[in-house]
Amino acid sequence: MKFGVGVDYSFKALLLLAERDPATLPVRVEEIATTEGIPENYLRRLLIELKRGGLVASQKGPNGGFMLAKPPARITMAEVVEIIEGDYTPVECLEESSSMCPRDQSCAMRDVWSEVRDCVNGILRRVTLQALSEKRGHAINYSI
Repeated sequence: MKFGVGVDYSFKALLLLAERDPATLPVRVEEIATTEGIPENYLRRLLIELKRGGLVASQKGPNGGFMLAKPPARITMAEVVEIIEGDYTPVECLEESSSMCPRDQSCAMRDVWSEVRDCVNGILRRVTLQALSEKRGHAINYSI
């Protein structure tokens, strides 16, 4: 039921990009990897997936790198999870690709698991990259 490390690394990279002035140069993969402690090759793969998902853009060349493709206030946690891991479902029987459970009508847990899924997805849809960035900024300011 927990999200993989790819989700965590993706948020770290996206937060770094969100906190940069959009008018500045794109951020190089090496810089993101070093700053956030992410293995560089793995980060490259994640950024390619995030680019395919429309959350980041890239620029080639000596001043190349990655930047957000849209404002951080328009990027939700749900989008990131969806791109990196797919739909969040706490149990297999709720997955769309799963054939219906033969005990569907008599399963006492299915409604509870559906509610868990809906609550988690609701929270992820409400929280934006902007909100996470602001929260992280406050934590950094208070720790000084």
